Amino acid sequence: MGLNLIKIVHKTNNSEDKPLCIFGVLENNNGLKIEKEMLKWLIPEYNVYIVYQKKPGKFFEYPALRFAQWIIKKKNKTFLLYLHSKGASHPNRSKNIQMIVRKLWKHEYSGDNKNKYINAILTNKTDVATMFSYRRKKTWFNGFFVSKKAFDLLGKVKIKKRMYYERMFGKTKARVLGILNNKVRNSHAAARRFFRLFQKKKKNTDL
Repeated sequence: MGLNLIKIVHKTNNSEDKPLCIFGVLENNNGLKIEKEMLKWLIPEYNVYIVYQKKPGKFFEYPALRFAQWIIKKKNKTFLLYLHSKGASHPNRSKNIQMIVRKLWKHEYSGDNKNKYINAILTNKTDVATMFSYRRKKTWFNGFFVSKKAFDLLGKVKIKKRMYYERMFGKTKARVLGILNNKVRNSHAAARRFFRLFQKKKKNTDL
């Protein structure tokens, strides 16, 4: 696979009691800036492993997902949080979209809000809990909580083109739940509207 292009770093010590987080980072200026920003809120709440991939990132999300599949079994965990900086740094999207995705991640996957996702898996309501999921069990924005069961149903993740990783559960029996599906309908435009909504109502929101 060209392992010289991949590097894995454990970012947290004495954190086995925290939820596991695998964060894929493209090792370019933008990816490293995103990593630094996000670790400020990830490290206090998660046991974080970073899977770095050298640019241009020709393996897409494969290295981080394959490591996630391995470590969830190695540590015998029920679930983990998977994130990839690609979802917050798409080169063809505006900086505004990138910022929105990162703020959505922080809003939904930290503090008490993350429990909506964790509990959905622990109570067997779903196998994958993500912010938005519509047709073909897509996991929008490259960040979701995933169970060991979902990975087992998926089988070994493949090296494919970019969109495979958002649709990889589509042909499996894994259940994918979009926790915020009832808030917006679809698309990046919907994410913008949702972001404005919770910014305006952040003091009393029930999101």
